[in-house]
Amino acid sequence: MKRLFTYLAAIAMVLTLAASASSMSTLQAEKVFEGQLISVDTAGKILTLKGAENREMRFTYTDQTQVVGPDTSVQGLAGKSGTQLKVHYTSERGTNRATRIEINEKS
Repeated sequence: MKRLFTYLAAIAMVLTLAASASSMSTLQAEKVFEGQLISVDTAGKILTLKGAENREMRFTYTDQTQVVGPDTSVQGLAGKSGTQLKVHYTSERGTNRATRIEINEKS
């Protein structure tokens, strides 16, 4: 009986650690990049922006990416090169995934 209790306690500990590790990996620090839109690849779902000091960044986006501004879809940005954007994103395995895109139309 004592052996069974020890075995069950060990399993519970392993499951707790595994759940904690998986939740930590999904809670990545979100970053923000501001810059001008260079291009939109709607087929590959990739945005390219140029920020301060001509630094270029590429971001993938999904159907779950929030878009805030006059256009409510990333596809609406196609052909609007130069539009000022603020992109909230996470980085994983060398890929920047946009979670929120804020559009600031030029006045």
